[in-house]
Amino acid sequence: MLDTQVILVKRAKGIPKAENFALLQTPMPSCPPGGLLVRNVAVSVDAGMRGWVSEETSYVSIPVGAVMRSYAVGEVLESDCETYRPGDMLFGSFHWQHYCAAAPQAVLWKVDTNFAPPSVWLSAFGISGLAAWIGLTDFARHTPGETILISTAAGGVGSIAGQLARYRGLTPVGLTGRDSKVERCVSEFGYEQAINYRRADFDQLLDAAVPKGIDLFFDNTGGDIADAVFTRLNHGARIIQCGTASIANWSTTPLGPRRERDVLVRELSWCGFIVLNHLQRAKDALPDLQRMMAEGHLNIREHILDGLEQAPGAIAMLYAGDNDGRLSIRI
Repeated sequence: MLDTQVILVKRAKGIPKAENFALLQTPMPSCPPGGLLVRNVAVSVDAGMRGWVSEETSYVSIPVGAVMRSYAVGEVLESDCETYRPGDMLFGSFHWQHYCAAAPQAVLWKVDTNFAPPSVWLSAFGISGLAAWIGLTDFARHTPGETILISTAAGGVGSIAGQLARYRGLTPVGLTGRDSKVERCVSEFGYEQAINYRRADFDQLLDAAVPKGIDLFFDNTGGDIADAVFTRLNHGARIIQCGTASIANWSTTPLGPRRERDVLVRELSWCGFIVLNHLQRAKDALPDLQRMMAEGHLNIREHILDGLEQAPGAIAMLYAGDNDGRLSIRI
């Protein structure tokens, strides 16, 4: 039996495209000593993947010729470790491939497909949900009634962050790049208001949406969007840097306003975090998110592609905003 893998064949300048990857058929792997053989049923497409295959230095760098790294939900076919048994459904770093010969350390947590389908374990109960929860729980230092502005508000992280903020008594305002997603942010993702940052009257709309200023900024974009927000931050505001999706590349240092004076005189707090360095928080985050969903307070909109052959172009699709929900691939 053959395995199908997606291989990185060329590092990307800017947004990775289909030509940066190739599909490769190899013999199906066997269960490794002390490990397990997993059959993937769904794999993730995440904004952070751009940095993993970029020519620039990142916190994760995938070698050319290697299988594209990805989180996935898979079923254990064979096991040579005591922790997991055949038939177990798991979430872990199983990559863009049909089968994974995995060490136990690749497993992050078990999956209950009776509670939610595999795709939701890639979104709300995966890295996206964990990032939103950690940003608000561990870094925001929020109090009820504060105004929080969230960029990429309809994205995988932003859509969950908005609902978490609403659930905790904050007033969430969202930024997104399409009018269709503005309405969705309000009707599905808990936002008080949302704004299309591409509109010519964006500055006026933002002033009207936050008349008392911004107490918290959950930023997934950086760049010009963040520049516009900074001038509206209140004294003592907190900025949580979860991503920099609007920066096309970092090989040339992007230029913009210097914000040191703002941080000083308005006593702002600006911190970033890499969710992969906080995976231990999942034991607290997942029950919280699952309770929200069970109570009807957590909505997930999904965009599911069928077949691993869709993977090479999926990152470019995500950055173009052509997805109509949290993007994943069903195998």
